[in-house]
Amino acid sequence: MEYNSLFSFKVLVVAVIISIIVLTSLTMVPNLYSHPVAYSHAIYEVKEDIHSQSLCTDSSDDDDNCLKRRLPKCLIIGFAKCGTYALISFLALHPDIATANDEVGFFNNKFNKGFEWYIAQMPLSKGSQITIEKTPGYVLSMTALERIHEFNSTLKLMIIVRDPVDRVPSLYAHYKEKNDLPTFTKWIKSEEYVNKMNYHQHIAQVYKVFPREQVLVLCEESLEDDPLSVIKEVESFLGLQPAFNKDLFVFNLDKGFYCFNKSHPRYHAISQVLKIIPETGCFSKAKGREHPEISPELMKEVVANAQPYNERLFQLIGKRFNWTQPLMNNTQ
Repeated sequence: MEYNSLFSFKVLVVAVIISIIVLTSLTMVPNLYSHPVAYSHAIYEVKEDIHSQSLCTDSSDDDDNCLKRRLPKCLIIGFAKCGTYALISFLALHPDIATANDEVGFFNNKFNKGFEWYIAQMPLSKGSQITIEKTPGYVLSMTALERIHEFNSTLKLMIIVRDPVDRVPSLYAHYKEKNDLPTFTKWIKSEEYVNKMNYHQHIAQVYKVFPREQVLVLCEESLEDDPLSVIKEVESFLGLQPAFNKDLFVFNLDKGFYCFNKSHPRYHAISQVLKIIPETGCFSKAKGREHPEISPELMKEVVANAQPYNERLFQLIGKRFNWTQPLMNNTQ
């Protein structure tokens, strides 16, 4: 009897140990549907269910039969408060794109963590998908740009800009929340302000490191006014098949820009992935920050200050955006 009891006890102990090992291994495997990009691929009905893909680490990067974390082939490098979140959110819905969740900041702030850490921040993807990472601060740092080029000289870069007149209050509120800034009136005369608003200066640096054909400059206002055309421009730039149609978006008269169509069959799934307002289907533009009050006289100064920098930008990139123009004196 003692022998049988001892044997039963040993069997029980072994069974418990095996159960613990199995449960531990399961928790270490990422839940694919917990990743918004993986979930968005299911939205767009890719040919193979993402759950049927096996996780693997030692396959080639172009292997389409397994999921692994792959280094990015495209970066969104700027600018802050110019619609980078909206841009990458739209692109996350493309079945041939996988996007990193957060601003990783590897090439400017966390380079010392190494590439093993960097790749760990990337989403699971198939070999046919392009991984995209977004960190607006990259465009401001020549060191970051040089590191990116050394990492992969064939990488494609996307930059989105916004009318400085609209961007200034949002940018000031953003930085004032984290820093001790002077009054808005003093700030717009500072070197820091000029540095952040001078798109030309920073994009010119990008062109010194990367060839123009690897850089796409987009406009935030165009993304608001006609998101489908901007997405198609990105698809062409990345060599992807079109995956969106105009029925996905609808113009919201109250907001004054395009939002997701709430009656679209895919809207419910999209609303679970992206940070949008349920009642409207729109991205939330406000983050609760108090914007500075700008008098008409001060606004004229902001517009006048931005004008020469805007003109240099347009000449540099070879296209113009419909941004605020200085008011001309009435001579009649």
